Amino acid sequence: MLNKRAQTSEAMTWIVATLIIIVLLGISIYTASLLSKSKIVDYKTGERSQDLVMEESLFSYFSIKDSAVQEKIFKGLDKMNQEKKFYANFDSRFKQIKFNLEKNE
Repeated sequence: MLNKRAQTSEAMTWIVATLIIIVLLGISIYTASLLSKSKIVDYKTGERSQDLVMEESLFSYFSIKDSAVQEKIFKGLDKMNQEKKFYANFDSRFKQIKFNLEKNE
């Protein structure tokens, strides 16, 4: 049979360690929330240099080999371009990527 003082001592060690971990996590979450508030980017007032949605969409367009699926993706991209949902110039970026891929082949 174990000594009750030894069991209490071991339990207290784990309780203190758990409290230290909880305090450190709380501090890191609080710090992250403060940093996130200070780094708010307002895209309505400033110009965007890149359009990540368009870049990822073009990547998927050029990575797919099936022409039927590729055509569906292009129709969707063209529709988004006509609705002015892209911040960057879609036509010039499309031609640039196509030219680079043809040059590398």
